[in-house]
Amino acid sequence: MWASIDSENNITKVYTRPTAITYGDVNYPQNVMSSWTNDELATIKVYPVVEDATNYEDPSYYYNTEESFTYYDSVAVGSTTYTNTVVGAYGTATPMSLNDYTSTNPATGEVTTSPGLKSNAITSQNSQAYCLLEPSDWYVVRKSENGTAIPTDWDNWRESIRTTYQSQVTMINACTTVPEFQALYVYNDATPPVRPLPEFPPSPS
Repeated sequence: MWASIDSENNITKVYTRPTAITYGDVNYPQNVMSSWTNDELATIKVYPVVEDATNYEDPSYYYNTEESFTYYDSVAVGSTTYTNTVVGAYGTATPMSLNDYTSTNPATGEVTTSPGLKSNAITSQNSQAYCLLEPSDWYVVRKSENGTAIPTDWDNWRESIRTTYQSQVTMINACTTVPEFQALYVYNDATPPVRPLPEFPPSPS
């Protein structure tokens, strides 16, 4: 990524890929961005962009700000110091709502309720449980119609799906902050890796 600046070091344009540009009265082909050195690009006021993701959070749980771009003669990003560089950075991210929330249409006064992270997560786990159980529902139907017992391994597995789902719901509802909720989905370094939120067991073979 590159950026053009004006004589007062204001960002005039950001390029996400090599692009043909005009500087003064000269047109430069797009390959100058990938073939010229940084010093050569500086002669036409084009500088590499270094991205500072310090404030960037997982968009599954946070609303990130738009990326803003600033030119620096010298700047440290992480443990590296850069010179004559444009830095792309983010403001403080806003956590999404854990709980359901309402919003009011200012024009109509209509109140709408939207699901929070917890409700969306519970709905997702419920859908997964349903999809897992559905293929073996015929065992239950057969038992209700003619009394044929459900095979023990399938009966136990179906119960484990329901038990796991209830554990998931309990853990999700217990979260009081977004970091707590987010941590439920973080896998550790074990072999195989596991996460705090229990996962559904595989079906009998």
